[in-house]
Amino acid sequence: MSDHHSVIISEQGQKWLDQFSMGDRPLAEELLGAFLLVSRDDFNDHLRALILERAEKVGGVIALYAERELRHRLGVPHKLFKEPSRKPPRRAEGSAGPAAVKATKAYDPSVGSEGIVARLITDLCREFPRRFISHPGPEQIRRKKVRAFWVVTDIVGSGQRAYRYLQAAWLVRSVRSWWSGRFLKFAVVAYASTEMGERYVRSHRCRPDVIHVMPCPTIDTALSKIKAGKIKRLCETYDPTVGDPDIAPWSWGSASLGYGGAGTLLVFAHGAPNNVPLMFHKASKRKDSQWVPLFPSRVTAGIDSSSFGVSMTSGKIQQRLESIGHAALARSAAVVKSNIPTGEVFLLLGALSRPPRLNDSVLSRRTGLPTHTVARLCRLMASYKWIDSQRRLTDAGVGQLRHARRKVDEQMQERLQRVGQTQQTPYYPKSLRQPISEV
Repeated sequence: MSDHHSVIISEQGQKWLDQFSMGDRPLAEELLGAFLLVSRDDFNDHLRALILERAEKVGGVIALYAERELRHRLGVPHKLFKEPSRKPPRRAEGSAGPAAVKATKAYDPSVGSEGIVARLITDLCREFPRRFISHPGPEQIRRKKVRAFWVVTDIVGSGQRAYRYLQAAWLVRSVRSWWSGRFLKFAVVAYASTEMGERYVRSHRCRPDVIHVMPCPTIDTALSKIKAGKIKRLCETYDPTVGDPDIAPWSWGSASLGYGGAGTLLVFAHGAPNNVPLMFHKASKRKDSQWVPLFPSRVTAGIDSSSFGVSMTSGKIQQRLESIGHAALARSAAVVKSNIPTGEVFLLLGALSRPPRLNDSVLSRRTGLPTHTVARLCRLMASYKWIDSQRRLTDAGVGQLRHARRKVDEQMQERLQRVGQTQQTPYYPKSLRQPISEV
């Protein structure tokens, strides 16, 4: 399994860290170690599992749209569907919907994360043709009786792009009619989302639901308040845009934490979002001091693939248990020597020992488990009667934790007995040294 600290000891990580002064390097190492590195397999498998799980709650066909940048004018996006300009009623027309991948600028044909998301959508629609439909137009939505409009993305950082995609659909009169008649519900499905971005997306008039695999770690959420303040000052101090002749002086350092000031601590194997601090993906144009980013131009292909991965190992479960105050349980054989699902159950039981318990996002942040895994394990433990309907630990659940902790005491007693039973071998000198004579 991957270890996030392998980035720190890698050649790229060491070169990046060598640019810091000796006093700032420990803080930079701690910041780099807090990053969540998501592999391609983890991204695809977890996002797919989340979509399939939530699709079971929808009574009808689900339209899936890959989030991407849309053309706009003066900040207002173009309408997502064609709408005739004749007199009312202006009924949306067309069988084909928006393209999954399309460049918004003629001089920049590059493809972002929408490419890998579109591939996932295509696979789901081919595997479950009666459940999902890819980027349908108005005529297909009517004919297939679509009941859910889901925008799929990798991350909701600032939330502006997802909000703009929803707004492009909202500008179509037919879409507003379907929503007001309760025929169509909106949602944004992401691998990760920040609290700031989630609030902004939920503020849209269509009242969308924001569904994510796990909360996106940021400087404010992954670190203590004191440590976060030091990290932010570090990002401002080493902002590579300061002194850039192409950037106005009053803009230097204003976006040191990334786009929207999010300070995201997450990168994907297919690329880094623009919400990560600038010193990770921006190069300096100053002649006096050159800055080499770890993810140049937000490309993560130079990082060893073994560094990516969010799957829980026994070591990670132990660290999480210690961080939530269950150090004794972390040393238990029930966690150390058990298979991963059993370890995840004890990890979640430890997280449920204190409120809040009903918020999957909070539990995901505590444990590091995806939200759909948290929900599945809670259902499993409820069937075992280890937790009640409010996810409070029952007597049986408390007994399971006590049993795991008791294993620690038994192990310690066994080790002490072994030490006491060890026979002390008498010491016999094998060579004699002539005593030092006094002068």
